[in-house]
Amino acid sequence: MESKSRLKSITIHIVGWFFILLGVVGLFLPILQGILFILIGLFLLSSVSPRAERLLHRIRKRFPRIADTFDMGKHRAKHLQARVAGRFKKRGNRGREKPPLGSSE
Repeated sequence: MESKSRLKSITIHIVGWFFILLGVVGLFLPILQGILFILIGLFLLSSVSPRAERLLHRIRKRFPRIADTFDMGKHRAKHLQARVAGRFKKRGNRGREKPPLGSSE
């Protein structure tokens, strides 16, 4: 189990830093929304890094409108994640009900 949690932590670090780097690039390119990607990266890193969590907390205190929008987006993302997970569970149960290939059923 420890290897799974370590792999998850490493994956979150990589994806979080990817979004932060994408955000920094987006600050200079008009196509990308730099601030949005930086906030997404901080949100991801805040689950594994106390430093990122403190920085995200300071941003939320300083910009309450962003914090409200962020909370709304977080709620919507959890709802979407639950819907997607529910669909995969339904598909997984259907696949297990099939009889083995060699059976006469």
